[in-house]
Amino acid sequence: MPSQAVQRISVRWLPEPAYEDTTTIALNVSGHFIDLRVAKSDSSIQWSRAGERILLKEEPPTFRWTHIIDSLNLTIPDEAYFEKLPNGDDLEIGTTPCPFKDGALTDYEEVWRDITVKSSAEELSWILQSDDGSAFIGKVGTIYLAIRKVGDGGFAARREDRDTSGSDWNVSYESGSVGSLPGAREAIECLETGDQKWAEGQEVEIRGVTYAFRGVSTD
Repeated sequence: MPSQAVQRISVRWLPEPAYEDTTTIALNVSGHFIDLRVAKSDSSIQWSRAGERILLKEEPPTFRWTHIIDSLNLTIPDEAYFEKLPNGDDLEIGTTPCPFKDGALTDYEEVWRDITVKSSAEELSWILQSDDGSAFIGKVGTIYLAIRKVGDGGFAARREDRDTSGSDWNVSYESGSVGSLPGAREAIECLETGDQKWAEGQEVEIRGVTYAFRGVSTD
């Protein structure tokens, strides 16, 4: 599976109509993902999670997403399949407990758009998890996400976007206690300097924290 940065265009909890009340970005690298959904109304984290992205069937493309960390403490995996829309977007069709309907099992549809922009076809994409399991960081193309589940029930998240010059990263969103989360430039200096070849399961130390590669790809 190629690495992707995707943006959600709409969500529909059937039988209600589709809408979009968040800025939602997800990174997919190998068999893992990071997802950040920020409410447009007040810039709070509506929902964020990270975990495994398991391919169940090739046709139609069908996946299961586990929630290793989840800002809403939801642990039941999502399962859904995808259909390609005429404009190139992807329609995700599944059933999951709806956090906005008291956890009732609900059919849903989400439309996703691939927004991956890489500096080269071989640019490295990666998702790492901290050794205590509480944090995930990842980068695909021009987008960097870092999220952390805090022991007291809090949740921290940072998003950074690479500027058009391709040489600098700018914070576009922060919430919670992000001090322990590395920034994009700091992580990239550790991971993409020199000729080091990374593989899933390898460990690296960033800002005194040991992280393990959960997904790494040049696709």
